[in-house]
Amino acid sequence: MIEPIKLQLLFNENTEKDQQKFFFNHVWRKSFNDIKKALIYAILFLSLGFFPIKGFIGSPFPYIFKYAGFLYIGYAFILVYQYFTAKRKAFRLIDENINDLKKRDLNMHYIILNQNSIVIQNPLNTLSSVWEKTNYKFVDQYLILSTLNNTLHFIFNSSQFKNDDYQTLIDCLQKNSKQQN
Repeated sequence: MIEPIKLQLLFNENTEKDQQKFFFNHVWRKSFNDIKKALIYAILFLSLGFFPIKGFIGSPFPYIFKYAGFLYIGYAFILVYQYFTAKRKAFRLIDENINDLKKRDLNMHYIILNQNSIVIQNPLNTLSSVWEKTNYKFVDQYLILSTLNNTLHFIFNSSQFKNDDYQTLIDCLQKNSKQQN
């Protein structure tokens, strides 16, 4: 690739909202496992603390198990609270970002593929990343592009591109960056 390739992205409010909500749920999917584990540990420790076991009568172990069980319940509630707080904040920010984008020129969404880097440009910002610090993965019908050592993520799907531009992007990513598991 000697000359830069410029791919124009088609902006659609509903598509953008769906992609951002998908990514929020994708990130939080790992935390749901933590909530499940905390609840399982809570049930286990509380059952050991409240059921009379012959070897534990008169010892401090039932109290320790009860205490640990209540701590795990508290931990699970904190995780649930953080999820709903983050969800409300993220969805509000998504709406604000989409409103800002709608106020600007909607035809200024581009991806520029250079020999050494990828540039993602929209009316609000421009980001460039070298290929060595760029990776990607496919989740469902979405392409998640991670730049700058997984600090910034961009979500794409084929409906955002004209003609064969989506396949051009995928080919260039496969050639110049690495795929995540």
